[in-house]
Amino acid sequence: MTNLNQLIVHHRSSHHARYSGYARLIDFLDEPQIIQGKNILPYRLAKGISQLSNQQAGLYDSKSVQKEVELYRLLRNTKTPGIVHYLNGERDVRYVLNYKKASRSTKFCASFHKPPEILKATVKNIRYLKQLDAAICVGANQVDFIKKWLGIDQVKYIPHGVDTTFFKPLIHKRSAKKMLFVGQHLRDFEMLNRTIPEILAKDASASLDVVLKKEFQAKVQLTSDRVRIHTGVDDETLKRFYQEASFLYLPLIDATACNSILEALACGLPIVTSAVGGNMAYLSGSENFLIPANDEEQFIATALSLLAQPDLCLKIGQSSRELSIRYDWNNVAKAVEVFYQEVLT
Repeated sequence: MTNLNQLIVHHRSSHHARYSGYARLIDFLDEPQIIQGKNILPYRLAKGISQLSNQQAGLYDSKSVQKEVELYRLLRNTKTPGIVHYLNGERDVRYVLNYKKASRSTKFCASFHKPPEILKATVKNIRYLKQLDAAICVGANQVDFIKKWLGIDQVKYIPHGVDTTFFKPLIHKRSAKKMLFVGQHLRDFEMLNRTIPEILAKDASASLDVVLKKEFQAKVQLTSDRVRIHTGVDDETLKRFYQEASFLYLPLIDATACNSILEALACGLPIVTSAVGGNMAYLSGSENFLIPANDEEQFIATALSLLAQPDLCLKIGQSSRELSIRYDWNNVAKAVEVFYQEVLT
């Protein structure tokens, strides 16, 4: 990417493991300049400025202010054509977009992560977002909505990535009849709580590991001693859960991209999840299971069928691993950089 400044406005969700999350994109781009939000302004001043900003235009806190000051200084001192990429379009996007008036050689884009219904409900003031030149959607279900919502023509679905070097299968560690549920965002805990007792009652050897943040522990209302809840796990432990499970059991309310699905694919697991949002595009052409969101009986029947067929789990798991290569961060980063060039031309 010769003579192209890649200015990446960093954001990392606190619940993501070291090898998870969209911020991993930075590690695979060609010499990006990363705007982290250095403490340039006194904290109280930055906080005061953020409190004056309309929060209905997306999250904007003291760290957002520091990112804007840092970004503005970089833009002011460069004459090379460049792209500013907000890793999370649901936050941090504000006043530096006025810089567009002074520099036609700099283009602004953002990646969006929330499903359309959540975007509409949480970002009601779109005056700043409408100034973006382009948008990246991590879910195929976002594209038409973002185009219409923001009035942007250059909108592209580029999948979320996964680190297939870190997340990888270890077949000899597979444990018979062990299901795995990971995460909390947009998880369908009601479906989990309704179906797992039925599955465990019909298969006395089955068990479930649940990995999530401690503050969501109460969402899991399962009392069986074959249900184990784990919080605060480190990266290696998380990977081990994937590597030892028979399959990922993950009912969802909605989705764009789901880290847990991508990581499970990379670790060679079959996926049992809901036919919602971006899931269909991510699992397209695979042998994994997309179940209508309210079909309790099909969730139960699918889980019981897989629990009874370990060889089938291994077979589907192999195809899952092959599918995950499509989402390897190296491939995703290349697609993002091609998009940067499209936006600049």
